[in-house]
Amino acid sequence: MSEVMMFGGAEEGRFLIVRARGWICALPIQEVVETMRPLPVTPVAEAPSFVRGVAVVRGRPSPVIHLATLLGGSSAGTAQRFVSLRVGERQLVLEVEEVLGLRRLGARELGTLPPLLAVAVGGNLEVLGTLDGQLLAALDTSRLLTEAVWGRLVTGGEA
Repeated sequence: MSEVMMFGGAEEGRFLIVRARGWICALPIQEVVETMRPLPVTPVAEAPSFVRGVAVVRGRPSPVIHLATLLGGSSAGTAQRFVSLRVGERQLVLEVEEVLGLRRLGARELGTLPPLLAVAVGGNLEVLGTLDGQLLAALDTSRLLTEAVWGRLVTGGEA
């Protein structure tokens, strides 16, 4: 049985909970490789504003996404933690302010995403709910970067 089962309409799963500005976000635990202190980031030409650049994580160049900016917030402030994620065969890193821990979440915490909000955050949210009285966003990590952006990051902005 899969560790995370709710995005397909099933009932519960385990998530790493992180904070990025006013957002509390749930990352599917099976996609989390590790959390770490921030590493040096090299900017890449023509990357979207939420992509800080590329960092070398365990010998692999990995795009670094500033989570607060991705969700419509400010890019001001320094991330306190990196969260390395496995997205298919690729790896990317999220810059977050805080790692809050692991949680098992079920249908009670996770709701459906209103259509207007889905469009506003570029399709990066899978569901929207609440956790301990705060807004909780569960991310669809497979949609954080388009194929075109992955291509530009691989070629250093020369695509």
